[in-house]
Amino acid sequence: MPRSVTATRRAALVGAVLVTLAGCNRAANEPPAAPGAPDPSDASDEPLQAYVWNCDDGQTIRMRNLLREDAITIEMHEGGRKLPRAVSASGARYSDGSLTFWTKGDTASLERQGSAPVNCRQNRFESLLADARARGVTIRGTGNEPGWTVEVGPGSRLEFVTNYGQDRHAFGAATGNDGGGARVYSATDGARSIKVTVTAEPCTDDMSGWAFDHRMVVEFGGQTFRGCATDLR
Repeated sequence: MPRSVTATRRAALVGAVLVTLAGCNRAANEPPAAPGAPDPSDASDEPLQAYVWNCDDGQTIRMRNLLREDAITIEMHEGGRKLPRAVSASGARYSDGSLTFWTKGDTASLERQGSAPVNCRQNRFESLLADARARGVTIRGTGNEPGWTVEVGPGSRLEFVTNYGQDRHAFGAATGNDGGGARVYSATDGARSIKVTVTAEPCTDDMSGWAFDHRMVVEFGGQTFRGCATDLR
């Protein structure tokens, strides 16, 4: 075989290996996908302050992260429990000796001493709302032009996050006024200004299929963004 042909084939093989490795590294660095279509702004892999889990036995578990204490609290049908973190080979395991809650990505198991474990799956939509409530957010909206969110609260804080979490615009002195069947929030910071209009009417996100109780229109930077919102008050 001519030497030039052999060299060409070797170069092609090396190129293919490099492309494969690049794809593997990119996949390893990407945060795990949430079940179903994700929230357009849900691009961070940082832990939430609160989670909601739907379990096979029909119950809903509400979990709060106590990061400083390295523990969690969970609210169940029979009441609340505080569980300290325990040793685990994988995932995050919390146990008080008689009750164990073990999370692995978007799945979890609830284990009572002497009983078979119950499988649970994270409800990402409700988790994002629970986390927002825990942070003092009063209105949370989201849309897909491209992926964006608006959070109002705590206090007069208003934050507009767009470009799938890449661009953040925070305002510290937003005002809210009622009029014409809508709630209008506005804020100005130097040359930047934003206007957020929230109306109480059903809205369904086209990408995720999630149902909301409000519509939201955001006017920012000469553009208009339309999406859905939830009143968390």
